[in-house]
Amino acid sequence: MTQLPAEQDGLPPDTATILLVDDDIAILEGVADFLEFYGYRVLTASDGIEVLHAMRQHTPDLVISDIMMPEMDGHEFFQEVRNNDDWTAIPFIFLTARGQRIDIRRGQSLGADAYLTKPFDPEDLLIAVRARLKRVREIQSITKSEVDRMKNQLMTIFSHELRTPLTYIYGFVNLLQDDREELDAQYVDEMLTGVQRGASRLLRLVEDLMMMVRLDSGMVEMEITVRRRQVPVRSLVEQLELEYQPVAADNGVSILVDVQPDLEIVCSPVYIRDILARLLDNAIKFSRTGKRIWLSAYGEGDDVVFVVRDEGVGFSPEDRRRAFEPFEQINRQLMEQQGVGLGLPIVRELVRLHAGEIELDSQQGVGTTLLIRIPQAGLGANDDEDLSPQF
Repeated sequence: MTQLPAEQDGLPPDTATILLVDDDIAILEGVADFLEFYGYRVLTASDGIEVLHAMRQHTPDLVISDIMMPEMDGHEFFQEVRNNDDWTAIPFIFLTARGQRIDIRRGQSLGADAYLTKPFDPEDLLIAVRARLKRVREIQSITKSEVDRMKNQLMTIFSHELRTPLTYIYGFVNLLQDDREELDAQYVDEMLTGVQRGASRLLRLVEDLMMMVRLDSGMVEMEITVRRRQVPVRSLVEQLELEYQPVAADNGVSILVDVQPDLEIVCSPVYIRDILARLLDNAIKFSRTGKRIWLSAYGEGDDVVFVVRDEGVGFSPEDRRRAFEPFEQINRQLMEQQGVGLGLPIVRELVRLHAGEIELDSQQGVGTTLLIRIPQAGLGANDDEDLSPQF
């Protein structure tokens, strides 16, 4: 046998702990000695039940397990490992004297990382071990980089989204306290408006974060299920039009509404309104003076289709890819967007909880269209769908 070097690809194996499970003591000791020769720390056990106890004491970096064992076979042991959230990422290599294709397929279908048949070449085992540990380190490195990126991004976002409105409020209140007798009524009104805007911005931040918590906990799903009822679509849209026309006018934007007559939908009206309100907020936010926004609703087959279209700045291809990811801010540099990037992710979840679909079409410099399709009869058409949150 040609001995392989103790290190490969710059990975020091002496940092890895391997759990070896086999009821054949000779194989157990032989493989353990072989792996220890190459610098690995090796824990051993002779059956699945024993090894589950050992894993609770010491979590390994990799597991090598026989298939045929007393009390609990290797496949059952593997499933127990994967059922524990703390162990799902541990790579798993099967060793077995059974080389039938059906056993290999079962191990692969369960998600085993490798499958070696006894008698095996120790070099093959070493190569498999190193490859799996290398892959784990690569994934951990990528995950750490992504976590660090997200942490820095969140720190930047929350620092801005908290500090800016608080600065407005604190500054205006100080002026009112120190110079209120010298300020004219118009200037006081302007400062109070600034305080109100800052408070509203903070309130939106808190409401969005609370909505994410409620979505994740299943509270919103329960409310949608309990509170759904048949409502006329026109009344929903008209209420939004009355609320948002003044907001749009303040920003120099107009809203054009077109709703199919006598159109009805079974839904939770509070959350359908929330969906459309968030889309209108975005459309106004990203539209320049003189541009238009269209809000329409119509029936198509068994669905009700809502469309919000604007002539705003539009999304780049990269922004379109990230648009529904939480805490991803789009066009911040261009439009000084306010918010933490939760609007579209919340919309997507609310649409999905109504058994619906959402489509985004956007082009930079042209505008954005968001189309939402929801079953007209409500959730009945998709009662078997998995409605757990998917962030």
